[in-house]
Amino acid sequence: MGTINLFPFSLVLHITGVALLTAGVLGSYVTLKQLWKYYPEDARQAAAVFKTSQAYNVFFAIGGALILVSGFLLLRVYQFTITKQLWFEVKMGLVIFLILNARIFGGPVVKKLQGLLSGQSGVADVLQLGMLRRRLSIFHVLQLLALLIIFVLAVYKFQ
Repeated sequence: MGTINLFPFSLVLHITGVALLTAGVLGSYVTLKQLWKYYPEDARQAAAVFKTSQAYNVFFAIGGALILVSGFLLLRVYQFTITKQLWFEVKMGLVIFLILNARIFGGPVVKKLQGLLSGQSGVADVLQLGMLRRRLSIFHVLQLLALLIIFVLAVYKFQ
């Protein structure tokens, strides 16, 4: 596959990866927002909604893999020259932020919520539930904002 054919192929994969990642974040956000309509009154229904929200992890995995592979292919097409441009450095910083935010901020909140829904964490008080709800909302907003900025940077390639 020549360089001429590699660019559109890589770009389509990259855009698909970003779309899947964004769809996963949006789907997770909307689904977990539904969870709070049921919890704590109907923990069984809330657990079912939570399980549905975990299905979006497939979008995260496939989208992340596509972005990684296609990003490397795009770098190869450009012969790694874009790595010195400011927009690319900011974009890579935001990609690292997405990963760290998911691991450090989002992951523990989701695990805590999973523990509450499975009954392993005992009974949560209203303050704890409010804190979890607020943290999940902040997590999703930060992820979506970072994805939007990444998309804008990739389109406009500011110098």
